[in-house]
Order: sequence, then C-alpha cells, then structure tokens
Amino acid sequence: MYEKALDNLEMDERIEGTYKGSFNFKGDEVRIHVDPDGEKLEYTITLAKRILSSLDAYDKKARGYIIENSLQSYNEDWREDDEPILTAMEFDKNLRLDGVNFLSSDSVDFFYSENNMFGGHSLIPQIFDSENFEYLQMYG
Repeated sequence: MYEKALDNLEMDERIEGTYKGSFNFKGDEVRIHVDPDGEKLEYTITLAKRILSSLDAYDKKARGYIIENSLQSYNEDWREDDEPILTAMEFDKNLRLDGVNFLSSDSVDFFYSENNMFGGHSLIPQIFDSENFEYLQMYG
C-alpha cells in the first residue's frame, strides 16, 4: 500500500541523482528519499518497495529498537526531575515517523520525532543489511 508513493517520486534538486516523495502514514505525512548511491536505481527502488510494503511491521520493529536503546537513557539522564518516569508504552506514544531514507540496495534510515523527550533530536534507527535494525543515531 505505502509503496505506491514510489510511483510519484520527484527528482530532488538538492542532491543529483536522488528522488523524494511523501505519503500519509497513520495520519501524518512521511517524507521518503531515494538515493541509489552509485548503484542502479532499480536496486534502491526494490529495497524501498519491500520495506514500504511491510511498513507497519518495520515501524513496529523500529519503535521497539528505539525503546530498547533509549527508554532507560531518557528516564535516567534526559527526563526532568518534575516529569514522570515513562513506561515503554508511554515512551512509544511520543514517537512519530517523519521520514524514511533508502540508500543503495541495503541501507534504510527511519526518522522519528520524539515530542521533545531528547531536546527535539531526531531518533534514527538504521538498517545496513536491508533487513535488521543495527544502530540508533540521535541527530539535531
């Protein structure tokens, strides 16, 4: 269903050879960026189709990865003293998928906003083997 967004990609004038688009996911606009990074565009599109056709499952996995790697840090280091300690479910409710970047044939970055739990940084769980989340980056 979400892979249909790939039918409406536009060239991204910021970076030569890349494409951009967007779609609606759970009531929010999600940006997508496709960068073949020297590989054939069809390889990156194949990766994007596979991920987007199972986006609900990947979103669930990404959120679980963020919670596993960030909940304790939020509660112990980032939370203000007057704010409550969050459960995994409460933490999850603060996450919103903002974008998905596809790079070459195996790399995917999911961008989540975090309702200012981490000072407005994006939380970016990353896939490098075209399947499994292996790294979490905080940016912004």
